[in-house]
Amino acid sequence: MEISPYDRERIETWAADFADTPAFAALSPAEKDAAVPLAADFLRAACEAEGIGPGDVGEIGFRAAMLERIPALELPEVVRARAPDILALFLEALQAQGRHPGGASFVRALAPAYRERLRPGGGVRTPPLKRGAAPIGRNDPCPCGSGKKFKKCCGR
Repeated sequence: MEISPYDRERIETWAADFADTPAFAALSPAEKDAAVPLAADFLRAACEAEGIGPGDVGEIGFRAAMLERIPALELPEVVRARAPDILALFLEALQAQGRHPGGASFVRALAPAYRERLRPGGGVRTPPLKRGAAPIGRNDPCPCGSGKKFKKCCGR
């Protein structure tokens, strides 16, 4: 779900304000370069998953962002490995500023599932696709219900 321009601006401001926190100062130079865009992308994806503003987003949005969006980002390997910790620091900073009730512990708890999704050297592991039914043969009845063979109907 699309979020409002107002919420987008709030997310960008909150991510930029993260750069002024002591937790940010403790990050390595590579982590600092990626932390602000990573935090903004994470919070935006969490808001879109739940369809609510950044101050109200919760575990459902965090789970979707952490396990779907963040592993798909192209990040330096050091940052990819530490993304759950960086995002937890971001959420702790938001909580300290009174902007969000928390969620850092939940994000840290998702770290093992996040790391399972990563491929060595970049990319995301996707679970194998499972077919729900046997494939449609050319001479089988068309699934659209026309009564024709698949090859003469939708199979063209």
